[in-house]
Amino acid sequence: MENNVHTTDSAQETKPNIAAEVKEFYKEDFKNIFFTFFKNPINGIYSILQRPSEKSYNHSLILYGSVFVLYFIGLQLLAGDKKEFLELSHFLKISLIPVILMFVISCLSFGVKSISGNPTFKNELLTGGLSGIPLGMIIPIMLIFKIFGSDELFEKLMRSPEKLGIFISLFFFYIILMLINIFQQSLRSAKTNMTLTWYIPPVAILLAFYITYKLSESLLF
Repeated sequence: MENNVHTTDSAQETKPNIAAEVKEFYKEDFKNIFFTFFKNPINGIYSILQRPSEKSYNHSLILYGSVFVLYFIGLQLLAGDKKEFLELSHFLKISLIPVILMFVISCLSFGVKSISGNPTFKNELLTGGLSGIPLGMIIPIMLIFKIFGSDELFEKLMRSPEKLGIFISLFFFYIILMLINIFQQSLRSAKTNMTLTWYIPPVAILLAFYITYKLSESLLF
């Protein structure tokens, strides 16, 4: 009986700790990571990945979870009244896609680094976690576009992605460049061969998108 009470107390203590850790992360660590990410996109990312803190693993998991929640809520806001015609499972499945992409990026980074060293997979989750920052930008930009653009134009663009305006096209291209940069700095932080550091990241990110597409197609739909 005492063991059951002790177990229950431990479970109750864990939940507040998780909430407190997430709150602390966004209050302190995320702000520093975010500003470093944009103010110093090369050396800043390099230093974060080269000297991961003791909390980097937890930070990675928080970033993974945050991207999922952001997409889940954001997609419902984007759907507007049409979300009544969509099942909740559809939003859940689509929200998992960027998380899968982040995880695939971590796996590819781990694989490349394994060629010339002995990386720790837990640390490589941070590469995917940081990739969540540019991926997370997509939802706020689309929401802004929906709010300040006409509904007719927004729906037309969503039905025909190939007809996206030049701004949106450049924005997504910019997101890909940011992902390539994160992957490159991740390889640099592990002292990977400079030739690999230069040529592998673009291929790896394109491969990550392809693998994510295949996994999402088979696992989610």
